[in-house]
Amino acid sequence: MTDIDVTVIGGGAAGLMAAVSAARCGARTRVIEHMDRIGKKILSTGNGKCNYTNAVQGLSCYRGENPAFVLPVFEQFGQEDTKVIIDPIMGDHGETYATYTPAMCYYYPASEQAVSVVEVFGMECDYLGVDLWTSCGLQSIQKTCTGYEIRTTKGAFSTKTVIFAPGLLAAPKTGSDGSAFP
Repeated sequence: MTDIDVTVIGGGAAGLMAAVSAARCGARTRVIEHMDRIGKKILSTGNGKCNYTNAVQGLSCYRGENPAFVLPVFEQFGQEDTKVIIDPIMGDHGETYATYTPAMCYYYPASEQAVSVVEVFGMECDYLGVDLWTSCGLQSIQKTCTGYEIRTTKGAFSTKTVIFAPGLLAAPKTGSDGSAFP
């Protein structure tokens, strides 16, 4: 028997969005986060205010050799899609969004504190029955005939699906350190 339907590796913004979305669809969901709490990198976004989406999105907002890499993503899931998911979560837990219109038109929580976003995602996970395993090191993921066997520092379990969202190497102090890749 499979213990869990969906296991999300990483308790940051992408992992939490994935976990909430899976649980809303009725999946028994678990998040594996190696840091001591979820959403650590979220706390530093938007200078501690967490701009969770931008009203203005386009190539001019991205740097690097190939800023067009974002276009296929935004064609599938844009700013309005983000708001459709996040605004009700925020509202259901007593927080609302505010819009700032300087330069980039950032959307922030009304509290102007990133911790509000992390707390709201934690409350939503709790409400939906998402199992949050923090301070949990990932040891291995093995394919089986029915899904995957996950081994962690907190034990082993089986899962039907794995969503790999550990962050890259953007902020090692907040957990985005590449430790999940091996």
